Amino acid sequence: MKAPKLPSFFKTPKHKQFKMPVRYYDKRKERIQKARDKAGKKQSGDVEKGHFSSSWKKRSTMGSGTSSLRVAIIIVILCLIAYWILKF
Repeated sequence: MKAPKLPSFFKTPKHKQFKMPVRYYDKRKERIQKARDKAGKKQSGDVEKGHFSSSWKKRSTMGSGTSSLRVAIIIVILCLIAYWILKF
């Protein structure tokens, strides 16, 4: 049994509810749609702005192994510097 509500001069705050619409992301579907749009533009004769600059863009020549090696060398150097500072 609930207690009866008493009249009040002050408004009691209501609980706020959070509502967020559910969104689904389908990577394959988006990729297919992008390819269809691109094919439609090519058939109609439209060319994207920057098409040539993106095709001539250089690819990265540095592999992921060299960057991890560089990080390891930097960590070793910092450890040696910290040891030298704490030694004195």
